[in-house]
Amino acid sequence: MTAPHCPRCGSDASIPDFRGVDGEKTIWTIHRCTACCFSWRDSEPASAIDPRVRAEEFAIDVSEPDLFPIVLQPSTMRK
Repeated sequence: MTAPHCPRCGSDASIPDFRGVDGEKTIWTIHRCTACCFSWRDSEPASAIDPRVRAEEFAIDVSEPDLFPIVLQPSTMRK
């Protein structure tokens, strides 16, 4: 299976982070883009994950990293 393209930056550098399963069957997968750190579930509506219908103002160009000087670090909070 090929990695899906990121809905935010268009990169094919996504990896599966988690799979929701029901018995032996995968119901959905959470993907994370290693280029822009966007995460999405493949069962979300097209308006959220399909670049052809997703609002253009949410897209980013990772070829210009200086436009994004602050990268949020993962939370260290644990429940």
